[in-house]
Amino acid sequence: MRRARLGFARVHVALDRPKLWRVTAAIAALLLIGLLVAASQGSLSVISRRPADRTAATTPSWEQWCTDGVVRQDRRQLAFCARVDGLVIASTHGPDPLEAHVGVISDFHFVLVRLPDGARTPSFGSRVVAIGPLVRARDGQREVQAFRLVRG
Repeated sequence: MRRARLGFARVHVALDRPKLWRVTAAIAALLLIGLLVAASQGSLSVISRRPADRTAATTPSWEQWCTDGVVRQDRRQLAFCARVDGLVIASTHGPDPLEAHVGVISDFHFVLVRLPDGARTPSFGSRVVAIGPLVRARDGQREVQAFRLVRG
């Protein structure tokens, strides 16, 4: 019983340090602000259907890249075209050796980007712009099949 009281007393003394708590709270707040700023960078734009009139003033200039390739038939297409501009937070290769994917965070969204075959994988933290059809990945995530990839 006495041993338990001593242990509690030590914990109480360790926790009774207001300066330590203030410094810890300030560091946690700065980390949270940094994460929010990083997640808010970039943009995600989606065109749900192919425009009937491609010369319309409302059609974005990047829409032309959405017809430069063949949409994967083994995935369900969610939108005609998407443009994601954000920071790379993850990358993976496979199952085909030429196939590469990156995880991009932009405008508080996480989007997978399937890179064009043979494209070099961007490094962690680099900025990319990917344009292509928006499909449903095997794991249920949204995936842009990049017909155009620009490193920033």
